[in-house]
Amino acid sequence: MVNVLLSSPARTPWSTELTQCVQALGDRVVRLREMSSERLGAVMRMGPLRITGCNDVAKLTLTAPPDGVHVSPASDVVRWQQSPFALDLFSRHFALVFAVVAPVESWSAHTLLFFSRFGVLLYQVQVGAVAEFEQLVSQCAHPDQLPPRLDAAPWSEVSSMRVDVTTLEQDWSRLREPGDFDALLRRHGIRRLRAYRKVRDKFARAVSLDSVPALLMLAAARHTPLTISCSNAAGVLRHQGRVPLAAGAGPQLWLGQGAMSLALDLRQVASVWRVRKPTCAGIVTTVELFNGVDERVLTLSSGRHFGRWELPSWRALLADCLLPPEQHGRCWPQAAEGA
Repeated sequence: MVNVLLSSPARTPWSTELTQCVQALGDRVVRLREMSSERLGAVMRMGPLRITGCNDVAKLTLTAPPDGVHVSPASDVVRWQQSPFALDLFSRHFALVFAVVAPVESWSAHTLLFFSRFGVLLYQVQVGAVAEFEQLVSQCAHPDQLPPRLDAAPWSEVSSMRVDVTTLEQDWSRLREPGDFDALLRRHGIRRLRAYRKVRDKFARAVSLDSVPALLMLAAARHTPLTISCSNAAGVLRHQGRVPLAAGAGPQLWLGQGAMSLALDLRQVASVWRVRKPTCAGIVTTVELFNGVDERVLTLSSGRHFGRWELPSWRALLADCLLPPEQHGRCWPQAAEGA
């Protein structure tokens, strides 16, 4: 489990969400003990579920029944798959857990809030099984209901290690599955964004932020299925399928339909990259968004069909929407009527 280290709250201002929890402690909110992967898996079975993955750029919310939960205690992974949704969680990254027992701000009762050791909200899970939720709160209430202290805020890591770019590109060219890429980064001792900055454009290339709303809007207009992956320190939440037309003004975008909604604040995006990876079935291309501390926060990629990694409709979207970094201000959507 991750321990919450004691540091001065003056050095680490609480997030708005953590402040709201602390102000309601003891009445409408209860602090819980850290959760093992087994207990987190039990939470994921308290359906129906409304799950939101959060970071400083995106909030992806999915609603589905509690089927398809798999717990792997040895690797500390909880996996949930209920087509067209999927979630991979690592419980060790949750340092603070709160249970909302009565409505607080925008949170409904029977919601669990999971924070990082920096006080950042990572996931919120509203469960439908009220009796099981109340039993969880009773059994797992933290003995200390006082406001927590936190680690200092994270910063962007700067590495001085030399990188053999030629070997990196050669190994990159020999990838067989997209999932092999993380192992490649570990072998070369390089972080994801630094690797993108080092290699040639044929592997990774920065594109304009305007490419993101352009992709989402044209995908909706063409009924092109996408895979949207919202990432943070504790896991990845995914939706695969067609997306509704985005609404909003300027860099504030929202799209929602049925059991899925996505809110984006593109002002918090530091860079956007087009990334190509070879597979045994051909080249796979993703569009990846990074925040100001070099964390990947959102990935757009092709929808799947009969096991195919990438559809021709996705490649057509990329050809029509990706703009070079120097082109700005062309594709912000107009405010929706009545907004």
